[in-house]
Amino acid sequence: MIKPALLALLLLAAAPAAQPGAELEQFFVGRTEGVSTVHVMMSGRHSVRDRGRGRIDRNGVLILEQVVEEEGKPARNRVWRLARAGPRTLAGTISDARGPVIGDLSGNTLHLRYRSAEGPSVEQWIMLQPGGRTATNRMVFKRFGVRVATLEGVIRRVD
Repeated sequence: MIKPALLALLLLAAAPAAQPGAELEQFFVGRTEGVSTVHVMMSGRHSVRDRGRGRIDRNGVLILEQVVEEEGKPARNRVWRLARAGPRTLAGTISDARGPVIGDLSGNTLHLRYRSAEGPSVEQWIMLQPGGRTATNRMVFKRFGVRVATLEGVIRRVD
């Protein structure tokens, strides 16, 4: 079964407000909660909830520590580390991903790409909503170029 890397979206490096995407990055500093639905091909739908706490370390790396609760599975911990790699790019790691996490910032949207430790490639779009208190989260999981699962959800800033 595919474990969605839900709040993967979250960890973004701190940056001056003038940089593109700075509002989206700051959204993940503090506490967040996410509620999502995953649709797995041939298996149906199930829910995923997460609680995260983000901070920026002294090197400007956004560190997001999460507890992910996926229906039918034990809760698990996940840690994201993302930093600016350019004016509109982020790079980093996630504890349950294989290899690097790469992200592009465009307006109010962060587009992440990485490979899940379970194998599928993941593309994720996080869109900050007007008011800056919520963001939508959409993820697409593919194996051999074929979509095997999708996740749709909302992330809410708690602090």
